[in-house]
Amino acid sequence: METTDIKTTLRHTLTQKQELVRDYQTFAEQINNPEVSKMFRHFAEAEALHATQIKEHLNQFQ
Repeated sequence: METTDIKTTLRHTLTQKQELVRDYQTFAEQINNPEVSKMFRHFAEAEALHATQIKEHLNQFQ
């Protein structure tokens, strides 16, 4: 028996990733510096990819 429930951990992590996507997108829209805005858009895309990967694993457990 595993000490950490995989589904619970995946769900928790997914929520965190989704919040980061939202936050990074908001930062990108609100920051007037093009380079910094671009950086936050890149961060949002990376977190969205992570969220997709987590969802795929979660689907395997349902």
